[in-house]
Amino acid sequence: MADVTRQRAGRIGRAILIFAALSAVPTAAYAQASITGTVRDASGAVLPGVTVEAASPALIERLRSAVTDGTGQYRIENLRPGAYTVTFTLPGFATVQREGIQLTGDFVASVNAELRVGTVEETVTVSGAAPVVDVQSTTRQTVLNRELLDTLPAATGHPGFLAALIPGVESSTPDVGGINGVGRGANNLSIHGGSGVQTQVQGLSMASANGSGNTGVMNLAAFQEMTIDTSGLGAEQKQGGVRMQFVPRDGGNTPSGSIVMAYANSSMQSDNFRQDLRDKGLGTPNALKKIWDINPAFGGPIRRNRLWYHSTFRYTGAANTVPMFLNKNAGNPNAWTYEPDTSHPVGTEDVWAQMNARLTWQATTRHKLGFAIDYAEEQTRPRTLTALTAPESTAPDYARLAPKRYLSTDWSAPMTNRVLFEGAVLKQDEYASRPAAGHNPFLPPGVALNSVLEQSNNLRYRASAGGGTNTGTTLSRTVFGRLSMSYITGAHALKVGFNYGTGNQRQRRISVDSPMDFRFNNGVPNRLTLRATPLDINTDIDADHGLFAQDRWTVKRLTLNAGLRYDYLHISYPETRVGPGEFAPDRNIVFPAADGVRWHTIAPRSGLSFDVFGDGKTALKVSVNKYFTAQAVGGPFGRDLAPSSSIVASSNRTWNDANRNFVPDCILMNPAANGECGAMDNPAFGTARRTLTIDPELLDGTGKQSSDWQLAAGVQRELLQGVSLDVSYFRTWSGNFLVTDDRAVGPSDYDTFSITAPVDPRLPGGGGYVISGLYDLKPAKFGVPADNVLTSADKYGKQIHHWNGVDVSLNARLSGSLLLNGGVSTGRNTTDNCEVVTKVDNPSPLYCGQQENFRTQVKFLGVYTVPRIDVQVSGSLQNTPGSQITASYVASLAEVQPSLGRPLAGGARNVTVDLIAPGTMYGARLNQIDLRIGKILRIGRIRATPTLDLYNLLNASTVLSQSNVYGPSWQQPQSILAARFAKVGLQLAF
Repeated sequence: MADVTRQRAGRIGRAILIFAALSAVPTAAYAQASITGTVRDASGAVLPGVTVEAASPALIERLRSAVTDGTGQYRIENLRPGAYTVTFTLPGFATVQREGIQLTGDFVASVNAELRVGTVEETVTVSGAAPVVDVQSTTRQTVLNRELLDTLPAATGHPGFLAALIPGVESSTPDVGGINGVGRGANNLSIHGGSGVQTQVQGLSMASANGSGNTGVMNLAAFQEMTIDTSGLGAEQKQGGVRMQFVPRDGGNTPSGSIVMAYANSSMQSDNFRQDLRDKGLGTPNALKKIWDINPAFGGPIRRNRLWYHSTFRYTGAANTVPMFLNKNAGNPNAWTYEPDTSHPVGTEDVWAQMNARLTWQATTRHKLGFAIDYAEEQTRPRTLTALTAPESTAPDYARLAPKRYLSTDWSAPMTNRVLFEGAVLKQDEYASRPAAGHNPFLPPGVALNSVLEQSNNLRYRASAGGGTNTGTTLSRTVFGRLSMSYITGAHALKVGFNYGTGNQRQRRISVDSPMDFRFNNGVPNRLTLRATPLDINTDIDADHGLFAQDRWTVKRLTLNAGLRYDYLHISYPETRVGPGEFAPDRNIVFPAADGVRWHTIAPRSGLSFDVFGDGKTALKVSVNKYFTAQAVGGPFGRDLAPSSSIVASSNRTWNDANRNFVPDCILMNPAANGECGAMDNPAFGTARRTLTIDPELLDGTGKQSSDWQLAAGVQRELLQGVSLDVSYFRTWSGNFLVTDDRAVGPSDYDTFSITAPVDPRLPGGGGYVISGLYDLKPAKFGVPADNVLTSADKYGKQIHHWNGVDVSLNARLSGSLLLNGGVSTGRNTTDNCEVVTKVDNPSPLYCGQQENFRTQVKFLGVYTVPRIDVQVSGSLQNTPGSQITASYVASLAEVQPSLGRPLAGGARNVTVDLIAPGTMYGARLNQIDLRIGKILRIGRIRATPTLDLYNLLNASTVLSQSNVYGPSWQQPQSILAARFAKVGLQLAF
């Protein structure tokens, strides 16, 4: 134990040393916008040695400078968002000044100049529209600047909801005005068939050690802009997918402040609960109770041009009802049915309190430092209440997250006109607690019952599930850092850098109620599940480091972007003790410290951008990049490899409750069939016997992580002044597939059977078709201890997954009064693992090859200020595909046995079969329009904007989720788009 303590202290010490080292060097807010161009004389000859200065009030140092190289090119990197004036100076020539250059995100603004012979005192001011086409970068990026963040009818400020407004981005959790709850945002985002979501501040991930890249609520008042990258990410990033970056606000030389307030309640909501939804079985719609938001912010100088501050606080939350009622039988130990109390619909409440403070210090003329703290607390009451979870079954997620804390420091130093250093460190702590029995408000104190899952409709009721994977306490810590050096000439921008990452998680899993769950089918018991809780699982990320180099090289009209990234990941496990539990009374195991994966990855990045006509208005862009999936403590290579995870934590056994007393009349701890209970499907239950072995070849080496290659090719064109159109083709293909194979059995240990689908006009072809290629384990092999191995799918055959599609995007900024962004995205996934699945333990080829229908989405967002009357109108439109329709059919033994020729193995009374090929049937499309109207009032230095938001303007009632269990409840709505509601707000700026 002392050795483990010393190791932990060593890791903490190394983290502190690195944090201190990076903090000791000077710092500035992370941003990657650039200004570049070529300077010529009146004859067209290039001019080396021209001094180019970019000045902006967004810079605490006021201006940045560069000198043109031998090709007449210059480049100024790492510029914050804002308006810039660019000045060109060369002795013997008149000074040229270009105003109104607007920078956002990672945009590379091409600003060329022509100098004519003149006196030093002479200055020529050149007016012209700011460039809207980036002719050098291949990153596809959408920028939501401060104006858009302030004026869009954004749901709750959750970054996932904002990113979901971008064409091509898919979200699994549609939202109307934040009714889902601020902590339950769009966590599952994808783009162009690729996985991965990142939320970053200062270029560093805000992900917890658990690996969630989408962090929940952001205090938007703390940030100058949000950028959403969807393709062409450079070598600075390991992952692809959706990257959401936030640029902090520094404060500025002028004291300023703002207060944002918003409120809505149930009396401000319409009714979209149509009769056809009632007829389909929806008992009550998900509806608004209350939403509120209070968000003051203040900033300004402590010392002009030297020390700035910015601070903000946010208190926000949402309460709603879901399509679920109280259970009249809740807490009654003698009742085994769910009986809805239709007079008492239930709901959830999610509350966040968040504080952010930042200091920006121009320590010297070259060195800038930033320091920030962000502290948040969340409470959910309860978190997982849905149409499939009765209130008394939600106790595991009656949760509190406190604290969620970030400490960060950042640095930038332009040492010369050509050498730039940058660095940052971000430390996160997150503690989540979910109370044990006795804290459930839907059950009497001290009552601990068995949870029931009704197989006919997937409803869980009576008590919480005993799995405990989201119960108990979880403490996560991470430290991320970056350090880089850029060497910048006019034609080249070379950047090399290092990423640092460590973390750990301490998790305790408990069973809130009973560690034994039951499964019924139409009220008749047929299976029970035993749980071996409590369990402690502890994981350390010893190293998540990376090295990268990338260069942007411009030759005339052609810009080449090339990069290479190397990453190293090492995970280990400290000594852990697991004590006794209800169904493991004699357990007392001490697991020694152990090693986990040691992975090395190398990923190339490449891109080409061509200024077609040389006028900066048309760019041809192509990029091909490889990305690796992020790995944290979750998944098979994280917690699942922990020594304490080798405990067989659950076991199923069939249950024939012949006397209908709802008590398993058998010896539960006897693994063999006895009394009313069939044999345990895993007789090693409760013991430390690893049922999943990881192929050693996957644990150490190069290129073992799952990966995606992404190709993007398209044209971006300036159509009018301030208006650009982008048409691009995308292809994503994946590699390094994994497969789990139970080596204790093989394809020859299964018997094949088929069933006939029910006749139903809602099924493909009206139903009645034969579904073959189904397999059941031979009875002689049932109960044989599993010997699962996770290994590379390449050892079994070829497997593919690729996505192909096209995006058409429009971006417009007209006359300073109209902002418009949006477009159309269409594409589909193709997968095939038939060669693999026919060679593993269960060789069923059913649906092994799939090609989805094309899925098309249309999305737009915009802001318009009506001249003279100062009325702002903003809104967003989303037209997206409906949810996928599946049909899980519970086939009885009587339907299976004629084809199988025997009973099902283990005495099972039914088997579940999918009647519809995945990706072929979808529900009605979602059409959602959100609108905001605001009137700008000016009273001295105070600008007040009262606002009225209308969410789901058309009052659509699109079904968002429905029952996918085939039977009387099939396609019964479980949630719909929330009805139109109004939200009032007030924005004060001073």
